This record gives sequence, structure tokens and C-alpha cells, in this order.
Amino acid sequence: MAAFLVALAAALLLCFSVPLVEIHHAAETYARRSGDFTVNITGSLGPHATGAKYRLNGASWRDLRCRAPRVPPPRFTIELDAEELRSGRNSLEIEASLLGMARRLTALCFVYDPAPVVLPRVEDWSSSDLDVQDGCWETFQLDGQRRVRPRVGHEGYDRIAVVTGAFSGGRRVETDVIFRGNGMDGPFGFGVLPLWGGRPDEENVLPRRGWNFSLAWYYSYYEAVGQEFSYKRGAEPPAWVATYRNLDLERDVRYFVIVECWPRAGETGEHAGFEQRMKWWREGEPEPGEWMALSDAAGAPLPPGEFCVALISHRSQVDFGPVTVKPLGPGGAPR
Repeated sequence: MAAFLVALAAALLLCFSVPLVEIHHAAETYARRSGDFTVNITGSLGPHATGAKYRLNGASWRDLRCRAPRVPPPRFTIELDAEELRSGRNSLEIEASLLGMARRLTALCFVYDPAPVVLPRVEDWSSSDLDVQDGCWETFQLDGQRRVRPRVGHEGYDRIAVVTGAFSGGRRVETDVIFRGNGMDGPFGFGVLPLWGGRPDEENVLPRRGWNFSLAWYYSYYEAVGQEFSYKRGAEPPAWVATYRNLDLERDVRYFVIVECWPRAGETGEHAGFEQRMKWWREGEPEPGEWMALSDAAGAPLPPGEFCVALISHRSQVDFGPVTVKPLGPGGAPR
């Protein structure tokens, strides 16, 4: 009996010593949001956590939910709309119970800056204060350069790291990427989201299921690099259009990527869609003279609005170098 009580006490002590909530990313400052592009806090729940919930700035509590494949338990992503954020300081509380008994509170503070995004911008990853939509990312140094990647062991479905806040108009994105391996079952991919508009869904559906983006990436399903436009609201089927060309992907080789994307105007000046073009080439080879081009009018027209620039790693381990974002004028003209 005494041995049983000792074992029980040791088990309870272990339970109480394990954190109920582990925060992966809660940036000190978040840049401008718009529409369905949200401020996200990512993390994991402890193995004995129950009844997890959160609230922003003292408002009503909301259940903290997980859903595969995007956010499989015990991982979570808290999504906060621009309309509910305060300009300046915000507070977030996360509460969880231990085996349905003692409650523990995790309190966070961050600054929301809705000021317009100023371009050009260079993200050199000198700060480890990352703005992440999903997953767990980290910065590291390689050959004297700071780079960013999904944390090793945290590869998964649509890991997204934000480069800029939301802004309208054309943009040119330049970066480089090195593929290190996939290590997961199923197709994998990685690249740049020149337009990331967040995840459209019905109210109170969390985590959200939709997407709104343009994409330039490598996708193993086609063994090719290419571009896509796609819009999906909640559980509805997605609209999408794509173009690809084959690429014999090599590990530990640097690839350079340039993407230009701009809105297209109709005859009377109204929004008529987006145009995008891309160059992707191996280090040591000359920059291609021709662009790969795609229009969303071919099958997936995106709504007008403000979009951020982001990086994506899908079931893969890759690292990205500095990212330069420059403004483009009408028709993709430099500004």
C-alpha cells in the first residue's frame, strides 16, 4: 500500500510539473491585418490539459479547438481578427485544467500596429520574434547569414511564416530556399505566398478551414515548380488554377526565387483579378530570361483586398534566406 501511495504521489507530482500550455509563437508586435488574415498565436497543450479556452482583452471566453490536418492535437492556433484587436497593447489569456481539476492561466501581451505597410522591405531574420500563422519556426545562422525554417521535428501541413503585414497593390518578392528533406508521408511542397489573405470560413468555426492565396512553389506531387491561385471558403470546394514545369529537385542546393504579382483592372477601372509571374533557378545557373506566367482569370479569381507576403513549407524541411519585397505599379511596372 505504501509503495502504491508513493507511486501515486510521484505520478501526480509529474502531472503538476508538466506545463499545460506551451506557446510556440506569440510575437511582441504584429503588423497590419485585413479581412480573413488574422493575428495567430501557436502552441501545444500538455498531455493532461482539459477544457482549454482563451479570451482577448477581457472579452468572452472561447473554446480552444484543434482539428487535423491543419492543427492536429495537441497543437493549437488561436486566430484573432483585425476588428477585435486594439491598436497598441493587447492582452490574451489562455486557461486550461489539469485532469479536470486545478486551473492554470497563461497570460500574454502583444502590440498590434495597423499602420500601412511601407515598401520596399527586407526581412533578414535578424530577430527571432517571428510572426507565424501555423506551426513552429526558428531562425538560425548559416555561412554568416540568418535564415528561417520550420523547427526540426515540427514539419507538417501548411506551415506558414509571415514576412509583411497586409497591403494592397503589386509586389515583387525575392528570396532563396534550400530543401533539406520531407520526412513525412504524402506529397510535400515549399515556396512563397505573394498573396496570403488568410482563411475564410463561417463565423465561430475554429480553427478555420478555408484559404485565399497566390502561390509560387515546388510541389512533389508533380515533381515540378509552379504557380497557383486558389480560394476556398470553409468547407466549400476550392476554386483553383495552376501552371507547372518539371524540376529535378536536389537536396542541400540553393534555389533562387523571384515572384511578381499585381492586380488587374477592368475597362472602367474596377478590380478584374490578379496576374503573377515567377522565375526559379538553381545556384550556379544564369537567371532565366523568360517568366512563368499565370492569371487568376483562368479559373480562380481572388477577391480584391489587402494581402500579406508569406513563406510556406508543406510536410517538408527547408530553409529560406532574406526576403525582399518591393512595390509594383499598374501592369507590374517597377515603382
